[in-house]
Parts: sequence; C-alpha cells; structure tokens
Amino acid sequence: MFNAVQDYTLSILPSKKRRSQAGWLSFNAVCCQHNGESADTRGRGGVMSSQDGGISYHCFNCGFKIGYQPGRPLGFKFKRLLKWLGASESEISRLTIDALRLRELVAPTDKEIEPIKVSWDERPLPVEAQSFWALAEFYKLSEYTNAPSAFLEAVNYVVNRKIDTQKYDFYWTPEVEHKLSHRAIVPFIYQGKIVGYTARAVNNNIKPKYHSNHPAHFVFNLDNQPKEHKFVIVVEGPFDAMAIDAVSTQTNDISEQQAELIEDLGKEVIYVPDFDRHVGTNGKETWPGSQGIARAIEYGWSVCFPVWRDECKDVSAAVEKYGKLFVLKTILNSKETNSLKIKLRMNWQK
Repeated sequence: MFNAVQDYTLSILPSKKRRSQAGWLSFNAVCCQHNGESADTRGRGGVMSSQDGGISYHCFNCGFKIGYQPGRPLGFKFKRLLKWLGASESEISRLTIDALRLRELVAPTDKEIEPIKVSWDERPLPVEAQSFWALAEFYKLSEYTNAPSAFLEAVNYVVNRKIDTQKYDFYWTPEVEHKLSHRAIVPFIYQGKIVGYTARAVNNNIKPKYHSNHPAHFVFNLDNQPKEHKFVIVVEGPFDAMAIDAVSTQTNDISEQQAELIEDLGKEVIYVPDFDRHVGTNGKETWPGSQGIARAIEYGWSVCFPVWRDECKDVSAAVEKYGKLFVLKTILNSKETNSLKIKLRMNWQK
C-alpha cells in the first residue's frame, strides 16, 4: 500500500523508455500536447522514484512537473498525469482513496514536494482605514458618543454574521468613494503581508455588494489553516471562509493557480458550493454553484450537499442559523468523493 501510487505509475509508463545514470526513466513526454506544445518525440519526459514510495515526473520540453509523496493527498495535476498515461477514472479514484488511507498511517517524510512559489506585492488598504479594535479603543474614551453611526453599523454587521473578531481583523474608513464608509473591510493577508482587500456593503441596498482590490487567483485565509488538520474546506465567499475557518476563492470558477495553492497545503480538499439561485436575462433560474462543483470534479475534490442547503444559501447563512460546530459536522458527514455520484446530485440539485 505504501508504494501503491508509485507502483501503478511505473506500470503504465510507455513501453519504450530508457534509464539514465542519474536514475531517471526517460520516454516521450505525455504532457506536451496538453500544454500547447507539439508532441514529444525525443524522450524528454521522465520519472524518478524513491525508496519511500515517492515519485516525480518532469518534462524537459514543456516544463510540466509534478510529484507525489506518501502521506499527502493525490493532487489534481498528478491525476492529470495518470490520465495522460492512460489510467482509467476508476483506477485514479482507487489511488486517490489509497493515498487518503495512507495518510492515516504515515506522515510525509522530510523530503517534501517543492512548495508553490507565489510573490504578491503588498497593497494598501483604502485611505484612512483603521481596524475595528483601534477605532473601538479610540471612541471608548468618549463612551462611543462620538463614534460615527456608519462605523457602528459596520461592527454590528460583522457581529451579526457570527464572525470571530478575535481571530479575524476588520477595518473601517470614513472614505465615501465607492461608498466605503458603509462597508466592512476585510484585509487579504498572505504570509503575514496585506496584499489586497474586499469591502462588503453592510446594507443590501448598496451595489455592488463587494468592492475589491486584490491579486488575480488569490486564495483567502491560507495563513489560518492549521498544519495538523487533515482537510481544508473550500468556499466561495470570504465571510463563508471566516465563519468556519475555510479558504475562499471569491468566485465559483476556481482557477488552476488557486487549486495548486490549495492542494499545496497537503490536505484532503472538500468543496462547499453556494446554493442560491439567480434568474438570468432569459428569465430562467440558474444555479451558479454548479460551476464550482464542475471545477471540484475536475480537480478530484470532495463535494458537499449538506442538509441545510434548501434553507441556507451559503455556509455563512448556515452558521448564523445553526452555529459553527453543527455546520462543520454536516459538511464532514455529507462529503461525497465519487465523481459520478457528485454529478448525479448536482443535476438533481439544479
């Protein structure tokens, strides 16, 4: 079982291959035509296996590389490699489950997969923005008699959303541009640096609901994912993420860059869509959450259809109604890993 992924990958390599002195098994790369390059005919793809059951693939033509280490989940890029090598969906599903089971038995070795390198520049918050706590201390001196009503409205909005303000920082500004004074500002932090923000309107009459300034493909709340947790929950909105300490993609169209950052945490990934419906220009009702599920299926993630989905449009609304612990329990109890069952339930949900 410890070598299951390695053994299966080696068994489906092209028959025409050669071994180099450095230990690489070289063959015609199977990735190039999927990455915008012509098919490799010069044996520039290769795998390297290790005694602990790990295996790495590197293409010296298009640059695609990926690896697997026992104790880590099977990432979507490695699953793609298996598919390009000719593995069936059932075999990939079996290996995915084996990898998760193996994680219960062994921790990853010191030889970790090279982490994703992301460099996002720091970005300033809106002009005059101050944290809720700093403003609360300031206005406390006057027993809050001088506190702007818009600031108090923003604080009440966050408290009513059942967000832990001891764990998550919020900011407010008197700036009127983009109606920022009537928004609660959420800083986007990565590796301790503020790299952007989103400002949520505290009044539903204010449009758009969010005013944001952050890097493309940003994943919110990565810094707050404990290393000892075996899973990471992925949601759409930042308030959903803060409600249950999940990560947020800000969109239902999860990019590959976001998926890589999430999988780089080395945990089982569980996706929880939003369940609200929209009426399109054609008058038909649509479910935007189905797009996120389609992405989750593509990446091989688990998907949840919790018991509160007909009553609550998203995770945050469920936490407001039922509490954090109940919502987390229902998410873990309702996760589905089989892609066919996910598709059937998604079609039924529509």
